[in-house]
Amino acid sequence: MALKFRVKGLAETFLDGIMCPCCGIAGPDDQYFATEFTKVTLEGIIVVVQCKMCREIFVPSSQRLGVLDYSALCAAVEKDSVESGEAILTGIAAVRLNAEKMNAQRKGSMH
Repeated sequence: MALKFRVKGLAETFLDGIMCPCCGIAGPDDQYFATEFTKVTLEGIIVVVQCKMCREIFVPSSQRLGVLDYSALCAAVEKDSVESGEAILTGIAAVRLNAEKMNAQRKGSMH
């Protein structure tokens, strides 16, 4: 089952499937995975998944990103950053690093 994430008129991301890199479970997002950590970046929507079985947080590598209006997307990301106080994540590398930090915090291995 393909999954689609969309910010209307700005960007959309497609995933053909999700598989946890930690425990290997695969399936539909609502049954085995939660997507509430998904981020909108200057590169588009980066889906961040948490496995409901092992709690691992990861960025699926099979994402297909699409930006529909780059200028409007940048403006929306900047506005959200000002309103939320969160730093702007530029793209997939920054989101992956953020997911790794969340896993380290969750496992108690942050120094």
